[in-house]
Amino acid sequence: MSLILLAGCEHLMLLRMNSQELTETKVDGNRLYLKGLINAKSYSQIKQVIHDNPQLDTLVLTVMPGSIDDEVNLKMCHFIRQQGLHTYLLHNSVIASGAVDLFMSGVSREMEEGALLGVHSWSDGVNEALDYPKDAEEHAPYRFFYQSMVGNDEFYWFTLRAAKADDIHWMSDAEIKHYPVLTSAVKKPSAEAPVFADLDAYREEVISDE
Repeated sequence: MSLILLAGCEHLMLLRMNSQELTETKVDGNRLYLKGLINAKSYSQIKQVIHDNPQLDTLVLTVMPGSIDDEVNLKMCHFIRQQGLHTYLLHNSVIASGAVDLFMSGVSREMEEGALLGVHSWSDGVNEALDYPKDAEEHAPYRFFYQSMVGNDEFYWFTLRAAKADDIHWMSDAEIKHYPVLTSAVKKPSAEAPVFADLDAYREEVISDE
């Protein structure tokens, strides 16, 4: 009975989190800055901002701890690629889980020295991803995504091995260089002012929580 109640509470919490906009956006010239969680509303929200600002060509991911709706996130990622947008990480950017998928959707993917990328496996609530055979249908959407974005699914399998679903692995410089994460060399930190006032505090919160 307690397990059923716990599952019910988690379901209600997800419904509540998916009922509000948890991804913050800010347009600055040709850049769209993003912050926060990706949820069921993120795709339509970001699609509208891009529609209203045709000059946009780059998504700057600041602090984004992940996604609570993988289906919507993958749909948004494919849209970003179809629009020919680029993705960029600042020196104080922290992205994890589904936000790494979002970063990988960029036609070009650049980051400044100091940015953090966190990856891990996924779970369906019963089994971890690696409990399923490589050719299982559960892997299909993610394999197709990475094959579409970078031409192979090697990075996907790396993320599954890197950490369990309830853990996180912060990628090393060597790992970032080895896998097709970036399309150019790591850049020196820029001196631009943060577009979100509480970014540093949120960054520390995400790092400690993960």
